[in-house]
Amino acid sequence: MGSLSSRVLRHPGRARAQQEPGSGAGGSTRRPESGGDAAGHGFCYCPGSRKRKRSSGAFCYCHPDSETDEDEEEGDEQQRLFNTPRRKKLKSTSKYIYQTLFLNGENSDIKICALGEEWNLHKIYLCQSGYFSSMFSGSWKESSMNIIELEIPDQNIDIEALQVAFGSLYRDDVLIKPSRVIAILAAACMLQLDGLIQQCGETMKETINVKTVCGYYTSAGTYGLDSVKKKCLEWLLNNLMTHQNVELFKELSINVMKQLIGSSNLFVMQVEMDVYTALKKWMFLQLVPSWNGSLKQLLTETDVWFSKRRKDFEGMAFLETEQGKPFVSVFRHLRLQYIISDLASARIIEQDSLVPSEWLSSVYKQQWLAMLRAEQDSEVGPQEINKEELEGNSMRCGRKLAKDGEYCWRWTGFNFGFDLLVTYTNRYIIFKRNTLNQPCSGSVSLQPRRSIAFRLRLASFDSSGKLICSRTTGYQILTLEKDQEQVVMNLDSRLLIFPLYICCNFLYISPEKRTENNRHPENPEN
Repeated sequence: MGSLSSRVLRHPGRARAQQEPGSGAGGSTRRPESGGDAAGHGFCYCPGSRKRKRSSGAFCYCHPDSETDEDEEEGDEQQRLFNTPRRKKLKSTSKYIYQTLFLNGENSDIKICALGEEWNLHKIYLCQSGYFSSMFSGSWKESSMNIIELEIPDQNIDIEALQVAFGSLYRDDVLIKPSRVIAILAAACMLQLDGLIQQCGETMKETINVKTVCGYYTSAGTYGLDSVKKKCLEWLLNNLMTHQNVELFKELSINVMKQLIGSSNLFVMQVEMDVYTALKKWMFLQLVPSWNGSLKQLLTETDVWFSKRRKDFEGMAFLETEQGKPFVSVFRHLRLQYIISDLASARIIEQDSLVPSEWLSSVYKQQWLAMLRAEQDSEVGPQEINKEELEGNSMRCGRKLAKDGEYCWRWTGFNFGFDLLVTYTNRYIIFKRNTLNQPCSGSVSLQPRRSIAFRLRLASFDSSGKLICSRTTGYQILTLEKDQEQVVMNLDSRLLIFPLYICCNFLYISPEKRTENNRHPENPEN
């Protein structure tokens, strides 16, 4: 151990020099061997003492015979010194750069002027922007200028958005408020700040709700954020019918509504007639955006408004008038065959006189021929999955379960002699072909076996309409004998979040030929 002691105590003169002033001040005199050098160097933690002592190096004067313990303490201390201060230093450096260079503009070599405001910035930081990088590296006249006037052609960009965009070049992270995200996105796209654009997109995805979805959808289309646009469309498909809202109806454009009504993924509540009713309310609010009543009052006010103008139609349906023509492309996506199959619904749609009679006549003919095929031909229902057929022609219907319990229901409408009962009990959803056991208002097919194509979806949403959890069966073929029942889904505990929304797509009989009404025209005039 002599060599170790000589290595540590190689500066006795310095130790004595530090000791003497301490003894002169009235303190006790310490020998270097017992820690007299502890006043000015590294830390030493000694067993039996809660005080920290200082040592001149890796060796502990309190325990000169323990080399192994000292090495371990040295490693721990180095780890602490190397890790913690480094993080703090980087953080303070980032703040220092932002405060000194960006906010204070020290050592600025270029001035940016826009919207009546000036920023004293630095070319080396501005070159992180694709916009400025091209400006400074090319043969543009601005590459040699110290003052640059920026033209801002985008009305979404304001001074605050530019402040955030420029500031993002001087810091590691940026806090983006949902209320400011569109303006910041606009500025980021103009200045070609890819990182900030991505952060804006993530902020938008996380904050989609009834107040932001339409603005986000439009902005995502304008600035090329396809993933955000897709998320907004998914939110609308899930919430348009499940959480109807007056202000949302006012904001939804004709183009967006056309996509929603035409989609097989629209989360319909009740039946297709309710989709027609929602469209009627939406069209009224598009024509009278100043209306400010509640959702409960909306349908009554809508019916009164169209009723007063019906006498001015001169025998035409409203969609044939100049006021109504812009909405034709949306109403074309209604699946009228599942509306006119119910007597009460057929009477309402005839009385409203919104839809041209020619549309209804073709659908009546289509449904009559389908019924004859089911009753007099060998038609027993779909035998294979035709996704295009299912997405374009399936019956859309849904139900809300407010709490856990036992439920049994049928969605009304003529289903070609196939009376399907749906039951929810003990976490199971069961389909049953009813022929003899339960009363039915219409005729029931007594064919030995009948098939349907279907897709069942379940979902729960939070207060903002964001999907919490969901599950789907995908498209399937189910063949049932008389009064046979079949479990089609078993719910796990993750889906037992109430209210629970159930949406189904059914196809009871494959259409022989698509009518003009079933097509989804790209041209709004078709």
